[in-house]
Amino acid sequence: MMQFAFELRKVIFSKKLLYVYLFIFLGVALLFIRNVTFQPYIEKEENERIGALIQQSQSLNRMYTAALENNPDDEETNKLRLINSSMLTKLYEIRAIDMEKWKNKLPIENAFLEETLHFKEQGGEYDLPVGEINKMLAKNHKHLSENVKPRHATYGIALPNFLKLVVDLFMNFGAIIILVILIGEIMTSEFETHSINFLYTQPVNKGNIITGKFFSSILVYFLTVIVLLTATVLVGLFGFKGKYHYPIMIERNGEIDFITIVQYVGQGLTVISVTAIMVIALLLVYSLLFKHTLSTIFALLATLVAGYGLSAFIKWPFFFWLNPFQYLLPEERLLVRNGTDWYQGIPVILLVTVVLFFIARMKIETSRVN
Repeated sequence: MMQFAFELRKVIFSKKLLYVYLFIFLGVALLFIRNVTFQPYIEKEENERIGALIQQSQSLNRMYTAALENNPDDEETNKLRLINSSMLTKLYEIRAIDMEKWKNKLPIENAFLEETLHFKEQGGEYDLPVGEINKMLAKNHKHLSENVKPRHATYGIALPNFLKLVVDLFMNFGAIIILVILIGEIMTSEFETHSINFLYTQPVNKGNIITGKFFSSILVYFLTVIVLLTATVLVGLFGFKGKYHYPIMIERNGEIDFITIVQYVGQGLTVISVTAIMVIALLLVYSLLFKHTLSTIFALLATLVAGYGLSAFIKWPFFFWLNPFQYLLPEERLLVRNGTDWYQGIPVILLVTVVLFFIARMKIETSRVN
């Protein structure tokens, strides 16, 4: 317990931790300012999307009209022209409705999408893939049934959506990078400054050195998560209130499904936190093997890259029970669940973590003063 408290004080009262937390607050604030600045861009982007579809339908109408002038009895062409004309009318209506009146806009957009599906079934060509149309329809129906206003995926300033954006950045690279910065030298610094020799001469169990560093690192990680979430909530209060049952679209066994934004954030933080604990254990093992900060970090990153490459190339459903590196970039694992579920990798990660922890303890217990 004394060793744990000693190691925890060394990390918590370091300037590095303070600088990292200040950077987190500043980064969250700048991200929110960026989203506020880009709010006009959201409407411009939507108008450009609708404008491109209108141009396409207008071009098709001209083509069908010209074809019917040459062959007025062509029933197939006339049928496609009528469907496309109806689609064009819907697009004009969509463009005329303000984005804030989404309850009026989404039913018309759904009618347009359904007519587009019918148009493609009749042999028409349109630059909207069937899969994308089905996703848009499902999402629009979900928003209408749940009475939840759609928010931009990248530039949302409603608190729940902004929280998801921050958590996505944290899960994808952020957590591991911050972890390496904070504790990358937690063990190697003892060898580089030769302070490990002093620890070896003290009346303490050498294995407790690893235990103290391991659990203090875990505590610092969770403190970092709390700081990140606190900064996000405080900054996000300047935006819209939003709704925490906002739907997040996932693919489950080839079908479109939804989870709430709270479920997504909770699952994401769970899997990245379990992975972070394994990374801490791996870092301690490499620290004892290489005893140099740069070599240790290089070996750690090389292992993580190799592990992620393994995850990217092997997609067997059963392999997700065995792969401890599958959550290094967990967004795809959370959104695509074909024959798998989000929690499948947790048991093997915990097992690998325990094994690495005991390897580190055995390694330090058998080491000698240089």
